[in-house]
Amino acid sequence: MKRLFSHFKPLNRLERLRRKWREENPQPSVLSALTNCSLSLEDQLLSELNFLVLDFETTGLSPEKDQILSIGYVEINGGVLDLETSHETYIKDSCGIKAETAIINHITPEMLKVGETLDCAMTALFERMKGRVVVVHGLTVEKSFINHYIQSRYELMPPPLLLLDTLIIEKSLAVNINNQKGGDYRLSSIRQRHGLPEYPCHGALIDAVATGELLLALMKKMFGTGAPTLGQIYDSCHYEMMVNS
Repeated sequence: MKRLFSHFKPLNRLERLRRKWREENPQPSVLSALTNCSLSLEDQLLSELNFLVLDFETTGLSPEKDQILSIGYVEINGGVLDLETSHETYIKDSCGIKAETAIINHITPEMLKVGETLDCAMTALFERMKGRVVVVHGLTVEKSFINHYIQSRYELMPPPLLLLDTLIIEKSLAVNINNQKGGDYRLSSIRQRHGLPEYPCHGALIDAVATGELLLALMKKMFGTGAPTLGQIYDSCHYEMMVNS
């Protein structure tokens, strides 16, 4: 019975999807790093895992119509947000910056002139994702743009990725504590609820750092001085990611 229950756990289901994807897709080497890391370590402590906290700035929410303007990420190693690993890349071949998004992210055409091509930026991102648990806030944007890029660039179905979403974790926490399904789940609002400082501006790197800080605060809120495992946090808070993948 225990083995049967384990078979249907979200993390184990994800591993089976990743294995199937590898078998069915002759992936380029640049993509092999995204699924070659085994998820058999569900009992591994989160404090022992390495994370890459990721954020995209885009011209809109539709990967078919909009473009990535910048990519920001920072690592969490040994339970510590390592600011020395922080990096932001502007996408040189982006075009058509919308006035409404420029007001929010302060990205101008001049900033993109010194950026990198999308292919170079995505290759570098995939390499940084290797062997790491990727963390985002509101996975829809990052996941959809990564999937669309892989489909367009390599003509492959996108691989099942291991993602932790601080928005879903916060929703789960709010439902369990307050039985409240609605509410304000913007990154800044959640940070305020958990006593984290407000950042004065908005951008891919700043939001990646803010999301990393929030993840550490959420783990402290949920588990205190305990030692949560990857399986615990993924299975309890990210079941809907499996359903919607």
